[in-house]
Amino acid sequence: MAGERALAIASAYIGWVMDGYDALLVTPILPLLGSLFFPGQYSNLGGLSTLVATLVMRPLGSVVMGYVGDRAGRRVGLMATTLGYSLSALAIALMPPYVSIGAAAPAAVLALRAIQGVFLGGEWGPGTSMIMEWSRWRGEISSAFAQTGYPLGALAASLVYSAMSASMGPAFSDFGWRIYMATGALAAALAFALRRRSVESPLWRKPRRNPLAAVFLESSADLVKAVAMTTGLFLVYYSTYLIYSQYLKYMGLAELTPLVMTASTAAAVVSVFLGGVLSLAVGHRAVFVGSLAAALAFAPYALMLNPSAASLVVLAFLENFAMGLVPYLLARRFGVEQRATGLGVAYNWGLLIGGWAPLLVGLFGSMPVGMVAVMAAGVAVAAAGAISLR
Repeated sequence: MAGERALAIASAYIGWVMDGYDALLVTPILPLLGSLFFPGQYSNLGGLSTLVATLVMRPLGSVVMGYVGDRAGRRVGLMATTLGYSLSALAIALMPPYVSIGAAAPAAVLALRAIQGVFLGGEWGPGTSMIMEWSRWRGEISSAFAQTGYPLGALAASLVYSAMSASMGPAFSDFGWRIYMATGALAAALAFALRRRSVESPLWRKPRRNPLAAVFLESSADLVKAVAMTTGLFLVYYSTYLIYSQYLKYMGLAELTPLVMTASTAAAVVSVFLGGVLSLAVGHRAVFVGSLAAALAFAPYALMLNPSAASLVVLAFLENFAMGLVPYLLARRFGVEQRATGLGVAYNWGLLIGGWAPLLVGLFGSMPVGMVAVMAAGVAVAAAGAISLR
């Protein structure tokens, strides 16, 4: 049993790591993708749109794979999600630029990122349910552990980007970025291999009723509150540290991008886990709301008054305590028979709304002002959602 537990948790966790890796693989190279596939005056928005295209399709994957995870078992859909999002990354790595095929280039890249979003969106519900149901730790710790997977994947992407861009120099912009994108497909092979050998959750049983009906009809009030909470969190993250590369370019500090992106994602991994640990002492709502309030108070200094590498990393650290508690808050609201659907929909539908934050920031004349404004709205919405989830 211990071996089965370890294998099941490892396979679900590594898949979530690869979700973060493949989803945010484009984050450090958004300006480059903009210039290659969206040349001209809208290059900046074009680069940001490659991030948004994946986010807006995640809800469809959460419904489909959440349903499969509840109806047929957590393990069934997880192998398909790994193959889907990794092969999409490989296809983008092979895509010719705008100068070669014209308007077909941006259309194809956005389509591939959208397809990738469907599979990425199907990962979190069944995978997180698997971890929470197999784990013997306290719920807060299991939650925080599960959530470290995504920033850990983002950290891995940042480290790979930093190493490749530094070693290849100008060649990275010519062809090195293609190798960088292709690493998403290679790394996902490990997750797929583990999932083939994994076993089903010990709590799963075939539901007696339709999981979609249970979530959308019987638990609709909880679903609305949960989506509000996750929407607010993603407004915070996608208006700040997840678009640091664009921010640093705007501020004329592009040379800091590898350092800031790597250090910020490392700080996120630590704070996500600490969110679960601290909640054991002071309560999960105090950690959730308090850390977001502290981050918002610090944001004007970090983004407007002193945009240094250190202050940006501290901001990312403060923001991410709350994220470690999301599985804990959601798993208690959705029972085993609809948990994969409930968790996946609540998380990814919040991501659908909050994922527009980069474009909302871009509508402001001043990017730092836009970042603080959108972040403030996100903190208010997230706090209200979390407090209402009793």
